[in-house]
Order: sequence, then C-alpha cells, then structure tokens
Amino acid sequence: LIEVAELQMDYALQLVDRIADGTCRLISPSTDATEAHEAARTAAAGKTVWATGCNSWYLDDRGVPMAWPWSFREFRAQMAAPDMDSYVLTD
Repeated sequence: LIEVAELQMDYALQLVDRIADGTCRLISPSTDATEAHEAARTAAAGKTVWATGCNSWYLDDRGVPMAWPWSFREFRAQMAAPDMDSYVLTD
C-alpha cells in the first residue's frame, strides 16, 4: 500500500506543480474524462472476483466493485503522469 500512496502522491504533485508554476489557479477533471473513466472502470469491474455475487463493502449501491479493476502495472502506468487533456485548467 505504501507504493500505491507514493504513486498517487507523485501524480497529485504533478498537478500541483501546474498551479505552483503559474500555469493555472485551478485544475479539475473534465466531465467527459470522468464519465469515460467511470464507464471503463464499471465495465472492467464486472470481470473481477468481486462481481461474483458476494456481499462485500467493495460493492457500491449498484453492486459494482469499487476496487481498481485493472492490473498494478496499469495502475503504475496511469499514475506516471496526468493526461492533461483529461483536465480543465482555469486561470
């Protein structure tokens, strides 16, 4: 879990750097990117062990697992650098 936290922190700090260097004052994920990610996550989650009919706190109110559904390799790749096309930068 420490590596997960470190990867997430490094990712977040890359976004904070955009604010610190004056690129923008506010960064937020775009609605399109958020919706696309949630659709992909929901589809992938249905293929995990958590979607086999168990009762678990990993399931949301729709019965969709909330855990990361992809490999750790994919997580590491996603956390390497923000896709700035997925964010709205505001002055």
